[in-house]
Amino acid sequence: MTMLLNVKNLSAHFSLPSGTLKAVDGVDIRLHEGETLAIVGESGCGKSVTACSIMRLLSPPGKVVAGEVLFQGTDLLRLPEEKMRRVRGNQISMIFQEPMTSLNPVLRIGEQISEGLVLHRKLSRTAARDEAIRLLAQVGIPSPAERMGEYPHRLSGGMRQRVMIAIALACAPRILIADEPTTALDVTIQAQILGLIDRLKQETSMGLILITHDLGIVAERSNDTAVMYAGRIMEYAATDELFRNPLHPYTRGLMNSLPQSAEPGSRLQTIEGQVPNLTGELTGCGFCERCPDKTWICGKEPPPMTEAGTNHLVRCWKFA
Repeated sequence: MTMLLNVKNLSAHFSLPSGTLKAVDGVDIRLHEGETLAIVGESGCGKSVTACSIMRLLSPPGKVVAGEVLFQGTDLLRLPEEKMRRVRGNQISMIFQEPMTSLNPVLRIGEQISEGLVLHRKLSRTAARDEAIRLLAQVGIPSPAERMGEYPHRLSGGMRQRVMIAIALACAPRILIADEPTTALDVTIQAQILGLIDRLKQETSMGLILITHDLGIVAERSNDTAVMYAGRIMEYAATDELFRNPLHPYTRGLMNSLPQSAEPGSRLQTIEGQVPNLTGELTGCGFCERCPDKTWICGKEPPPMTEAGTNHLVRCWKFA
């Protein structure tokens, strides 16, 4: 199976008045052709910063400070910006969390979809318009020719998200990064959007990185899952294996906090405590203060990523 993306030891920091915030700290992930990698974790754990670092979309005070992002063997972090523009939006596309802040409010939908087609696929304006109409129809927007003339604010949240998918898929990318693609959408629209992404993935054999905090979506739709906390990957495994045998205390805490895991009439379990301050030095495991299984070494030394089973990695002293 062809490996599309191999991210090694990726670190991204933000220089703030209060100190250096290590938003992403030594992340390793892999993505194969036609497969889905889910990245899960609480808000603020570094999921979106990881995605933006891969796309080289971090702006000051954020900066990638270490690592490699190998796309089909080429390190994207070392490409000149001109060459990176040919990759971004063309071979690797991204669906952002909130379409209203990602779509240009003063440009019509048709113009925004056609832009990438003219730039990357060198289509004429007429051909780009025809292709944009086809893409809108493909993502399930009714009367696509009429919608081409609409402004983003005239569309519903679900429609705007479909437009974002059309823009992301316009150049038939090898990789699609979907960052919380169903945030703020109702359950019915969520299912439609996710089903659409799955269908398009199967039709094109692209790889998908799905960033979410919804473990239900992860269980149904991903091949592999990376569990992220405080800028680090805490557990990495095939999704079936992870749900059958979660090893890290943080992973178990996430799964135990799901409503369906609680006994009828009982209170939902929670993960006590707070995420550590990432502007300071983490002298041990980032999850130590919240961990029910911590021992003396957990607060002293950061645990290594350890192979605890076949293709099952965990960052915990219990398995080191």
